[in-house]
Amino acid sequence: MHTLEQIRDLLSRLDGQPADALESETLEFKSWNPRGSALKTQFREFRETVVAFANASGGNLVIGVSDRERTRSGAIHGVGALDPTNLRRDIYDGTDPHILVEVEELVEPEGRLLVVRTPRGLPPHTTTDGVAKIRVGKDSKPLTGSSLAQIFVTRGGRDVTAEILPDANHSDLDSEQVSRLRRNIVVGDDRTGLSGLRDGELLDALGLTAGSNITLAAVLLLGTRSALARYLPQHELVFARYSGHVRTRYDVRQDLRTPLLEALEHIQRLIEANLQLATVGARGFQQLEIPDTTWWIVREATLNALVHRDYFLNQSIHVNLYPDQVEVVSPGGFIGGVTADNVLRHPPVRRNPLLADALQKIGFVNRAGLGVDRIYEESLLLGKDLPLYESDETHVRLVLPTRTHANFARFVSEARRRGDELELDDFIILRGLARRNRLDRWSASALLQLSEEDAAVRLVSLRERGYLVAQGRGRGASYRIASRYSDIVQDDMPTSYTRLDDDAVRLRVTEIISEHGYTTNAELRSIFGFSRTQALNLMRSMREEGIVEFRGRGRAAHYVLSAGRELD
Repeated sequence: MHTLEQIRDLLSRLDGQPADALESETLEFKSWNPRGSALKTQFREFRETVVAFANASGGNLVIGVSDRERTRSGAIHGVGALDPTNLRRDIYDGTDPHILVEVEELVEPEGRLLVVRTPRGLPPHTTTDGVAKIRVGKDSKPLTGSSLAQIFVTRGGRDVTAEILPDANHSDLDSEQVSRLRRNIVVGDDRTGLSGLRDGELLDALGLTAGSNITLAAVLLLGTRSALARYLPQHELVFARYSGHVRTRYDVRQDLRTPLLEALEHIQRLIEANLQLATVGARGFQQLEIPDTTWWIVREATLNALVHRDYFLNQSIHVNLYPDQVEVVSPGGFIGGVTADNVLRHPPVRRNPLLADALQKIGFVNRAGLGVDRIYEESLLLGKDLPLYESDETHVRLVLPTRTHANFARFVSEARRRGDELELDDFIILRGLARRNRLDRWSASALLQLSEEDAAVRLVSLRERGYLVAQGRGRGASYRIASRYSDIVQDDMPTSYTRLDDDAVRLRVTEIISEHGYTTNAELRSIFGFSRTQALNLMRSMREEGIVEFRGRGRAAHYVLSAGRELD
């Protein structure tokens, strides 16, 4: 949950954007009007918001802030004399099962706010009026039957892939797919004796069948085309290649509705056929040939999408190949407390345990979890930027940058040749410093997904080994790359954008919008290497000058040129 300081930081952004734009799956702003009949309505809305949070991942309700005003002074009006104890009691008495919240005061110059902290509950929760809602993104939506089913899956109460299909039989399984399964066992160095079993015994040993009973996982792995269409119409793996920077125009697309292992082989051929090599000069006459990515990295990302997707959702998995990145999008958000901010460190959580266990037994899935750390490490060893995870309640998106940063790739190669004992955390810090120039314990903590104390230990270790130089002392110390390794930052930005001044950046932004019709904050961060704050500040100033206009909300938010500003 957000701390008071994090909420205060969000409130500082209210000049220029409404509070609604700052809301999320775990944060809601509500206004307060103590007059007349509105009072009863407001308490009802508070209870419904708390119920929605409790039925999802918990969250914070901040009372005393209007979510429509675009100035801080207009948005923050406070709660007057609203009593936290009475509010807490009203929520407890008005929810079933009762929800016990914590209420904290947050005093701002414009007024006193109340922060209602709702823990993750044991759903379904309702209000005593019989209203059941669940938090979906920034909205509190009715808790329907399918939403309730997803809750049971999220809590580990139901593995969809382990369900027995009452009308299915062994004729729905393809013998060619069983042979493909066996080939993967042999390649995976079978130590379990599975390869010596007959077909029926093998499928029983993997838990895919139980005698004549056929599971959904068996159809997903081994089903005939007709069985997949009948039992798993939502199973589809879409590959698309985008040759230009226009993200909506592809020149190659294949929609794969084949069993899982066959689909992976198709994706492998498509990826390997489209990989390019970057030549990087090393010391002496040696040259390094570094691919955009490797099949191993994309394989792990695609496997994770297939194994951990939400089979309640009628959506496809997408593997998109762009000139500068590979993107893998999977239906269903993270579960079990995993988020985009802790995915590197969180213990493994499996949405579909039977399917994951079967693939682990044949050597396809690492027993230790998702292989996220290996994806990070392999990407960094190739001189790429850090993988980027994004998630909401409907999807997980993994972006794998493919641009090779030549100096960083050369540094990695020479460090490995020397036998330097650099670990994944070391590479993450060094790659982060190549983009940010300086890190302190707090920024390193976010980068490493570790506590501030553990992040500080990693920074000090790199300093002691001569890779970093410290500025300042104690908790406030910051770190930069030592001068002898400073080459690794010189190719961090594309050559054409390395030293753009402010006017040149604005001109380039205008050209991008003129060419594509719009741009987004995320796209600007990707092109220019900006932080989120830098991109927001740039676009705010361009809006104030009348160069661009802001359109849309949430994920659809984008910028277009103001009327009369189109380029010739």
